[in-house]
Amino acid sequence: MSTLLLQLPPEILLSVLSFLPIKALLCFSLTCHYSLSLASSGLHSLSLGIYTSRTAVDRIENRDPYRVSVSISEARYLDCRTLLSFHTALVDSVLVRYDMALRNLDLTLWNLTIPIANTLACLPALRAISIRIDNFAQLRHMSHRLQASQRHEQREAWQFLAKTAVWAPRLLALRVEGAELSSSQLFTLLRGNQMCRELWLCKCPQVGPDLWNFLSNEWETDHDYLRILGVMRCGGQLGGDALDAIGKLRGLQFLSLKGSCGLDRGIVQERNAQVWRIPELIPPEAPPALVTSLQPGVIEVDPLYLVAED
Repeated sequence: MSTLLLQLPPEILLSVLSFLPIKALLCFSLTCHYSLSLASSGLHSLSLGIYTSRTAVDRIENRDPYRVSVSISEARYLDCRTLLSFHTALVDSVLVRYDMALRNLDLTLWNLTIPIANTLACLPALRAISIRIDNFAQLRHMSHRLQASQRHEQREAWQFLAKTAVWAPRLLALRVEGAELSSSQLFTLLRGNQMCRELWLCKCPQVGPDLWNFLSNEWETDHDYLRILGVMRCGGQLGGDALDAIGKLRGLQFLSLKGSCGLDRGIVQERNAQVWRIPELIPPEAPPALVTSLQPGVIEVDPLYLVAED
């Protein structure tokens, strides 16, 4: 490596390194100790996932230059506790190494554990975070007792993260999928935030209809800030309060209610056309159509036969 490059001021080098893909940045970090320290401070965006097979990794879209997919070789020979411990240790070590620089973080986790939550809460530069909980094939066969223990730990981890995250007031985007996150924990995390532009909740059954009251009445933010909102397959049913709350979010440019129930698809579309005028809207799915013809396993009975029996 040319020594002339390393003679540039650190602020210029860090600006250049922030645009490098992960692989290029890691190669740069191997050249010398100074390069290693620069690379550790130059990683601003990271998408990390740990998988139990090469097949699972191949199914993931790898075009993202900031994505790192780790495959555990011969994971099928390891017990669930060993895999979970390794998963927690690896994620925690990566976050600790780059803790001062990370601004955009996308994690695919087997479980949000307390050690991971403790490290996440201390990331000072974080502005956008995405957490997706995904139990892979080898972990789905764990005992019921271990499953219950993992769910309990995840709830405690969310509670800890909601109360202690140093980045919560400055967060610009929050995306959560498949988590044991409750409504109260979400409200605690967001209540002091006045600049969030994206909120994405998917498959979070403990986040209920009280979300809409929080968004419209309790959240102390300028309602023009929130631009992207997704509430999909969460707990409870949509009602009139949801329609009123959406109307108060004047800055929305994208809204997804896919997988939600309680409101007719047509009502949502009509309200958007007449009142909200959100440019991109994904309404709830239409209810399944009634059976209008005979299906396999359905027996047709002549009504006259029933009258004759009477």
